[in-house]
Amino acid sequence: MTIEDLRAIPLFASLDETTLADTARRVHICHYRPGQHIIHEDQPAHAIFFVVRGRVRLARTAPDGREQVLAMAGPGEYFNAVPIFDGGLSPATARAMSHVTCLLLARDDLLALIRKHPDLALAALSDLAGQLRELVTLVEDLAFRSVRARLARLLLAEAAEGAAEVTHQELAERTGTVREIAGRALRQMAEERLVKLERGRVIVLDRERLAKVAEE
Repeated sequence: MTIEDLRAIPLFASLDETTLADTARRVHICHYRPGQHIIHEDQPAHAIFFVVRGRVRLARTAPDGREQVLAMAGPGEYFNAVPIFDGGLSPATARAMSHVTCLLLARDDLLALIRKHPDLALAALSDLAGQLRELVTLVEDLAFRSVRARLARLLLAEAAEGAAEVTHQELAERTGTVREIAGRALRQMAEERLVKLERGRVIVLDRERLAKVAEE
């Protein structure tokens, strides 16, 4: 692992070379297969994970088996930070959605780095604050917006280049509903020419009108 590899991760981008070199000596590279579980919720946490390649799905599971997707972590993002700092259990299950490469930084190593390099602590606090804001937005969406509005917001966020590479099941899980309801809302959007449905992806046809739906 080189300093330039670490600098590609936003959390480390602004740190000096001494901090980066010290970090590079402590990280380990891990690889995961599609569908493989990386960590399980409510189990002891031993490390923080930085995604280098692929996508990782973070979710909570209800007693009846239903899942609420909390986030999708892609290259440059990290997960499992909270229990590293508060000493609790992992708050979410992390599963590889593709071939995934992660950098693993053990809890003791991360805490040692933070004690030695205060700038790393400030960077981590800033990034965690951003993640907290995203969770607040998720709670707001689930509490105050319809399934149709939640789907519209998610599609706008995912379809940066015109198409969202997501299945109907994933859309349902990420918007806190079931596949049948999500599918019905998507078909209605397709009939209104807001989106076009294809296998494994949704193409946004009219971002301006979809943005209005997101605010309903």
